[in-house]
Amino acid sequence: MNLSEQHRDRTDLPNADWQTHLSRLRPVIDLLKRKDRELSEWYLQGESEQEALQHRAYDDKVPSTTAIDALSKEYAGKSKDDPKSIGIWNGVRSDQVGASITVEIDGGEIFSKSLDMSLNEKMGNRNSRLGDYNSVAEVLSKIVEIYGSFYITFGPYFYFKEKVFEDRPGVSWMLYLPHTLTAAQVPEARALIPVMREDKQQGTIIVSVTDEVFDVNNRDHVKAANDIEIRLADQDLLPRFVDL
Repeated sequence: MNLSEQHRDRTDLPNADWQTHLSRLRPVIDLLKRKDRELSEWYLQGESEQEALQHRAYDDKVPSTTAIDALSKEYAGKSKDDPKSIGIWNGVRSDQVGASITVEIDGGEIFSKSLDMSLNEKMGNRNSRLGDYNSVAEVLSKIVEIYGSFYITFGPYFYFKEKVFEDRPGVSWMLYLPHTLTAAQVPEARALIPVMREDKQQGTIIVSVTDEVFDVNNRDHVKAANDIEIRLADQDLLPRFVDL
């Protein structure tokens, strides 16, 4: 499964502030750990497995000095406005339990920033490794709480080939949008989960399939997601990437 997200960072964040960005990501890591014990330990991505395992991302929940030093060295000499990224992985090279997260930072105020997560899955399971759709939605809600996301998609990586609009996010298994949506607006959705922030609804997670994991090879699943995309676009609720 893959999660893709876009957000706008606060303008008061210093450039190359590795401490702040790793600390901000930590509540997401803690939630993932509760969902799957294989997501407990995280390391900076490197050119080799041996190199990567030398740099733990966190020491007892706080960003590690070795990770901050490694990132500072990697981007030494770069302009403060150059785009940068923090890539971490769970230290497991496996088609079933490997995982990685990449957060894009800096780059000025013109372009939005992103968070991407890749979670390899065991085939044939009824639920994701993060649990059922409600459990997965908790992860999306936490990311929205922290980053104030423009949108989040979650589902199989290859759904990008099946979505209706190339220039807009796809629904896949679930899509978060910063709108309060009702069943009357999206009757094709199997579930609409409100995302709250400071006791106010921040947006809605739209779920295309609720009785099992979304399967990109299941034409009924793909059709359900496609129908939701068309419905949202008809109401000007599905944003274009160029407008984010």
